[in-house]
Amino acid sequence: MATGKKIPTIESKALSIAIKRAMATRELKVKSLAEKSGVPYGTLRRILELNTVADYEQLQRISTALRTPLAQIIADADELSKDPEVVSDFETSHEDIDIDKWADRIKSEDSIKTR
Repeated sequence: MATGKKIPTIESKALSIAIKRAMATRELKVKSLAEKSGVPYGTLRRILELNTVADYEQLQRISTALRTPLAQIIADADELSKDPEVVSDFETSHEDIDIDKWADRIKSEDSIKTR
């Protein structure tokens, strides 16, 4: 199962965009994709917001719900990870992140969920 501890990478950003593009093609919102895929809404939201890592099973369920082969989503993400605009956007959005503060926030959110 995925963990709550993760440092966002350009690859995870690209995967998020690839999933969102497939969602847009199918005119699906996050809640609908969660229902169709069986991936909990909160988990799916955290995957798309780069707050957790999707495991293979979750990615397979997402791709099945999107009626898009997982290999196609991965290939799209690979291309996006090399796109200068995506790279620039990612670098700009992560310049001033305090990783320790971010990790503490994730830990506190995880402790709330387990109560």
